[in-house]
Amino acid sequence: MKNTDKLFELSKVDAVLVISEKNRMYFTGFASTFGYLVLLHNNKNIFITDPRYYEMAQSLSRDGVEVVQIANGTSATDALNDIFRNYDVKSVGFEDTELTVQDHSVLKHKLAGVKLVPVGDFICTVRSYKTETEIAYIRKAQSITDIAFSEILKVIRPGITERDVQVELEYQMARNGAEGLAFDTIIASGINSSKPHAHPTDKVIELGDPVTMDFGARYHGYCSDMTRTVFVGQPSGELRKIYNVVLLAQTMGINNAYCGMAGRELDSYCREVIKSNGYEQYFVHSTGHSLGIDIHETPTASMRSVDMLNAKQFITCEPGIYIPGVGGVRIEDLLLIEEDGVTDLTTSDKTIIIL
Repeated sequence: MKNTDKLFELSKVDAVLVISEKNRMYFTGFASTFGYLVLLHNNKNIFITDPRYYEMAQSLSRDGVEVVQIANGTSATDALNDIFRNYDVKSVGFEDTELTVQDHSVLKHKLAGVKLVPVGDFICTVRSYKTETEIAYIRKAQSITDIAFSEILKVIRPGITERDVQVELEYQMARNGAEGLAFDTIIASGINSSKPHAHPTDKVIELGDPVTMDFGARYHGYCSDMTRTVFVGQPSGELRKIYNVVLLAQTMGINNAYCGMAGRELDSYCREVIKSNGYEQYFVHSTGHSLGIDIHETPTASMRSVDMLNAKQFITCEPGIYIPGVGGVRIEDLLLIEEDGVTDLTTSDKTIIIL
């Protein structure tokens, strides 16, 4: 069970109610499709669940979590009201970044005598700083994607489809230890590669095509994320130039990244290279984002980002150029910010690959 002192320091509430599946997973390490987690001061925590998970949830008792079962007509809000009365709770933080308007309305109506306070942003802040265990899981997830990339290079050739590449890439991640996908795999070849988030299609890969692959594995609930663009046969002169500009932009960003820098500063290092080479209008997204249980977490690196990149946080570096009717290139690595520097966890080759 993760320490919640920082969350209470930020939120100034008596208790925090965690309903979303991913935040319950974050705080407890226990995966379930149903449950209510009540966080109280001094690391007193109570998990409310139903008979489907009650026996398995007993594992939480090792971390001092009290497990409460609701059954036989008792509702979760009945149990919550009992807890809040017993612990004299007057203010309850809720996940405004996760709950629907309907969920909030139900809580407001059924929780008697407590003030609901939005604390979603504070939870995001706490989640942005990774523990050593979380870092190890993300390292492993990233190593799985690197292995899968080396294997997919043996498969890509003229005549296969984008879907063929998707299926094989996802198989290789599973074969090498992935528990699932971090997000929907992006495979874009030829002129489809000008679409940053293209869905794999039945398009046949042809000689001269760029093939952009954006993919990630999930390991112990934590994500990885990487992108590589390769060429099947010799690329056109313009595509080769685009690749070199994107690679230079990414290298400039990574080489200048440091602990304590602003996210917009990392973005500017990459963006200025692309701008100086005449492709500014074709870099249409931000430079990077963090990840963890979610594939997109704070901090971010964009022109408008107000985030700082601090130790024990992650950031991707993924500049790209996308020209409709021509094609596109994106290269993405995953960076771990540390006190004494930045570690690139992505080990796959970035020199231009021509298959």
